[in-house]
Amino acid sequence: MASVNGIDTSAAASVNTSAKGSDTSSSLDKDAFLQLLVTQMKYQDPMNPGDSTEYMSQLAQYSALEATMNIGDAVEKGNALNLVGEYVIMNTTDSAGNTTQISGLVQYATVKDGDVMLCINDNYYPASDLDSVVDYDYYLYLKEHENENVEQPEENTAE
Repeated sequence: MASVNGIDTSAAASVNTSAKGSDTSSSLDKDAFLQLLVTQMKYQDPMNPGDSTEYMSQLAQYSALEATMNIGDAVEKGNALNLVGEYVIMNTTDSAGNTTQISGLVQYATVKDGDVMLCINDNYYPASDLDSVVDYDYYLYLKEHENENVEQPEENTAE
């Protein structure tokens, strides 16, 4: 039976198959990391227990991973919350799978179930649907001058 750091390959395989989701990427999430650590402790040789400093090192790595992920989430939410008052374009998908663009000023933002929702034209949209942020003054300038670019019909001068 092959083993790596006291984990036999069948134990490692059970951790791999029990990881959440169907993500096929090679990266481990924090739950898989913790499961791997618990499995390593569970299947260690009782006659040759693992070094406690190694476990502490792995626990510190886990804590650092979790802290980094929490910081990333906080920054992402903070950036989305800073969109209040900005003119945005959202790519939304309806229940039929059709993608449409919605634009307007972000009236306010809220966090619901861990996701940032932007209120635009009195409707909520997930911040993940954000396509573009447009300077509002530039938007007003375009609205003022949109008729200037349209060719005016020529007057009939023939009498």
